Amino acid sequence: MASMEALLLLGIAAFYLFDTALLLYRDEVVFAQCGRRWRASIGAGFMLAGRYPVLPALLSPGAPVFRSTWGASVQGHPPAADLILPVVGPLRWPARLIALLLFLALPLALLVNLDPRLMLGLLDLLYLVSSLSVAYVAHRRGILGLSRKDIAAIAFDVIACPPFAINLVRRITLRCGLAVPAGEFAAAVLDADAHARLLRVLGARNGLAADGVDRDQGDLPSSEGESP
Repeated sequence: MASMEALLLLGIAAFYLFDTALLLYRDEVVFAQCGRRWRASIGAGFMLAGRYPVLPALLSPGAPVFRSTWGASVQGHPPAADLILPVVGPLRWPARLIALLLFLALPLALLVNLDPRLMLGLLDLLYLVSSLSVAYVAHRRGILGLSRKDIAAIAFDVIACPPFAINLVRRITLRCGLAVPAGEFAAAVLDADAHARLLRVLGARNGLAADGVDRDQGDLPSSEGESP
């Protein structure tokens, strides 16, 4: 495989990692549904640019991901997760197909020097699946509570950069947000062990902040009054 082709594949992986990564304040939690199970994370144990990095559902294309501030009240009137999840559920399969096309079919095609016409067909399929997925979201935007501006922004990202299409579902759920406080959602979707572990880690992190462990950086950053 030529060096230029290798750089192309590395670029695809880099764009996907960039799009998947989130930086959380100390009081933020992300919930990701991987299969039938929900997982919660408050980020890694180190800070990057003053916040905690996390790669939610990295190996689960099409997984819903919600981000919320622990202990904060709900802003606005977002649709309930029970309404959002059935709508975005069918989009998991296109996301998985796009992931297979980008990370399996395309590398194999480059490796065997696939006929240019077949390569063009592969790319056409990639953009067709992405476009149909966006059209489906636009058709259901009323249920999801998304504006035309939201749809335009999502469509631009997904069509302009194919690796971003893998995360179409999370783009939607992150924009929608949770209709209930993070604590209530955690108690509803996490099993007892995962819920207890989340509370323990949150308590430890905020306890460290309260004890002034990060004196060299001052108080740990908070999402309250700031935009992530």
